[in-house]
Amino acid sequence: MSEAEFVRVISVAELPEGRMHACQVAGRDIVICHLKGGEMYALDDVCTHAFTRMSEGRLRGTRLICPMHGAAFDVRNGGVLSGPATQPLTTHAVRIVSGSVEVAINDPNRAGG
Repeated sequence: MSEAEFVRVISVAELPEGRMHACQVAGRDIVICHLKGGEMYALDDVCTHAFTRMSEGRLRGTRLICPMHGAAFDVRNGGVLSGPATQPLTTHAVRIVSGSVEVAINDPNRAGG
């Protein structure tokens, strides 16, 4: 099993608590959620129901709400909190290194991953 490859996406100072940041990591659309209290989470930036950008929705506590139909997901694990979505969002590893947010893609189809 190989170690995940982390990629720098933004400095912590550039992403205030309670806000989101859309980016691409390894060709994949990702949204970074910086919760109040300092926790950071990374998820796929595309709703599993309506295929719209989650980063254009709202972050309410640990809930990420889709802008199109209001499906809500738990940013901590990607789980569906309310429909119409039925499939969770894929989550990705996040770490803070020297004041920068780094993300490693969780690809369930990757060998050894």
